Amino acid sequence: MLKLLLTKIFPLLLPIAIYLLWLRAARRRAASSGTANPRWQDAPWTLMVASGLLVLVIGMVSLALFTGEEPGGTYVLPQFKDGVVVPGHVER
Repeated sequence: MLKLLLTKIFPLLLPIAIYLLWLRAARRRAASSGTANPRWQDAPWTLMVASGLLVLVIGMVSLALFTGEEPGGTYVLPQFKDGVVVPGHVER
């Protein structure tokens, strides 16, 4: 679940959340000052891209540190035995 959250959900939702917060604040500002509503081109694109990349890097580092097999084993290729495909695995 953590892998799904860090690699797929957060990188997609964080920039969208930043955009929606910015849009809400910009519309309130426009309504109170009597100016036109903001356009999508005015969005904080740099901040959204940077936040997406930051979450992506954090997710990749987290996966590298907290998942996977312990070092020192031997990888065994997938094999076909007794009519069944045995997936690849690491033997110690």
